[in-house]
Amino acid sequence: MKEEQQQAKRKRQSWYQSMWRWHFYAGIIFAPIFIILAVTGSIYLFKPQIEDALYGDMIFTQETGKPVTLEEQMDAVKDTYPKATITSIGQFEDADRTTRMGIQVGEEAGYAYVDPYTGEVKGQRMGDGPLGFIKTIHGELFAGKAGNLLVELAASWAIILLITGTYLFWPRGEQGSFKRVFLPSFKKSKGSRNFWKGLHGSVAVWSTLGLLIIIGSGLAWSGVAGEWINTAATKTNSNFPQYAFGPDETMQSQVVTKDIAQDIPWATQNDVVPTSGPAKPISMSVTEIATQAKQLGMERPYQISLPQGEQGVYTLSSLHSEPLKEKTMNVDQYSGNVLSNVTFADYGFMAKAISMGIGFHEGRLFGLLNQLVGLALCLGLIFIVVSSFVLWWKRRNGTGQLSAPKRAVDQRVKRIVALLIVLISLTMPLAALSVFIILILDFILFRRRTGKEEVAA
Repeated sequence: MKEEQQQAKRKRQSWYQSMWRWHFYAGIIFAPIFIILAVTGSIYLFKPQIEDALYGDMIFTQETGKPVTLEEQMDAVKDTYPKATITSIGQFEDADRTTRMGIQVGEEAGYAYVDPYTGEVKGQRMGDGPLGFIKTIHGELFAGKAGNLLVELAASWAIILLITGTYLFWPRGEQGSFKRVFLPSFKKSKGSRNFWKGLHGSVAVWSTLGLLIIIGSGLAWSGVAGEWINTAATKTNSNFPQYAFGPDETMQSQVVTKDIAQDIPWATQNDVVPTSGPAKPISMSVTEIATQAKQLGMERPYQISLPQGEQGVYTLSSLHSEPLKEKTMNVDQYSGNVLSNVTFADYGFMAKAISMGIGFHEGRLFGLLNQLVGLALCLGLIFIVVSSFVLWWKRRNGTGQLSAPKRAVDQRVKRIVALLIVLISLTMPLAALSVFIILILDFILFRRRTGKEEVAA
């Protein structure tokens, strides 16, 4: 009986040790990236307030009467910046905001701001400014495509870390309790490892759901997982309906929305854009399109992306911060016929879920409170990483040497845990690939160690 109890205890220890090793090494490897993502993400959450502060002199104006026409405002931009090509027009809900004109100067894109009441050009900003720098670090670590892949890999492993961490901190045995999970014990001295372990686990448990939503929705922008999500959603008809039709079947376009417009909803970025035609001598004016947009229920704030070429269309996209109010329309530049009209209600289940997740990720889902919740989650992630290093440091046990968790004694348990990690990672392509590489290397190293032991014997 005593031997059976010892075997059961060794088996439980093997489960814990196996989970801990995956959790430990993944945490150590990706910890610096988690810190970078949390810091840059917490800053970018407050993009609207930061931009209003940085560019307030251009963004804001005073309501002084009836606005001048959009054509007059466009002419003012062309006169002020002769080399600029206007690509879009942003119309906002607040009467004290200027009209935002998207402009292209050579290879550089930016915005020009026009007082809608006087037609005065208030200024321009090219590129994304300081927030663009933050966004590039957040999405690419300033390393281009390779950096984007590394961020995606780290984000994927963060999900595995949250799952394994939940297992490790879950109450078990006679000493375990759910109270300890949500409220750490402060009975031990502040210098003890138990104090930090309790804080580390509790903060992680409180943050897990929010972090899973933020990380999962962030993968929709990534290079590999993002394409995988779009492909899976499109093939299962759970993303968005393809409502893009030209005047006839022979004029179907291969252009997608993200190729011709910026600041558009995620769910319609890969929607096929229809074509205008046949070409006529005179296109509809921007003012006529804006009037029609109002009649069609396109509420401010929204953006009008101008036609590109004779077959191009006017693309109207909502700039609402709330995903539920998202709307994307394509209008024939000659006839004004609506060629496609996709709202949030038209999205499939996956597109709705991801759009809501992205809204939460960017702090847009429920206003300032969403931003504060996002900030709390970012700070929580930073604390989780820092406290994990504190715990590792305190594991020296007076020896002065840092050590890793011991290997599991039960090889069967070790293989089962590895299989579970593989199954979890299969939803994230880069994570799955890295897990397979780790298992192959571990197998090779294990065989080498076994061979050396046999020779020594």
